[in-house]
Amino acid sequence: MRRALARLARDVASRRSSDARAVAPRRATRGNHDGDARGCCDAAATSPPRFTSTHEIVNCAHAHGARSTYAVGMSAYAFELIGDATRVEPTRASGETVAKGETLARVHWSGFTRTAGDELYHSRWANASGTREIAAPFDVKVVRYNMEALRDPYMNVRGPETWLAEVEAESGSTATLMDEEDYDALVEREEMAAADKANAAYP
Repeated sequence: MRRALARLARDVASRRSSDARAVAPRRATRGNHDGDARGCCDAAATSPPRFTSTHEIVNCAHAHGARSTYAVGMSAYAFELIGDATRVEPTRASGETVAKGETLARVHWSGFTRTAGDELYHSRWANASGTREIAAPFDVKVVRYNMEALRDPYMNVRGPETWLAEVEAESGSTATLMDEEDYDALVEREEMAAADKANAAYP
């Protein structure tokens, strides 16, 4: 209930057309073309996702020996904080090394934001746009970017199932990240803080 109330008070709302909703997002662990990153062994296929404090979701795509590849995208909560993706901008080249916390890509978006209510407590909405940076979850080497997301972000960047960058790092690197339970607790804290801030903005 607390999370549901907090979501109602969140500053940013995402609006998507009904025809776009009908397009099923692609899973990060299935397929073998530009839009998918397939786990090639049981360990990768069954490994649960991990999360960063900056709201990236990380799935093991291929696990072999000392090195593994990981699919990096935006968590469901990160998608709730933006509008529709209008452009995905890679910031690195394939084969480039990226340190933990540095930017892998930028997602440009547009949507609507709620402003303070009027004297009758009616919500007001205004056009909004912005850029969300996708950070490396740990020290990585860039393998490739999701070409489907780059070609048509509005249709193909739809949720946490959409991976944006595939990277290589030491096997077991996701152990440094949050599991789903810890991440949910983080999101709840941030939602409540956002709700308090939104409530304070009302007259």
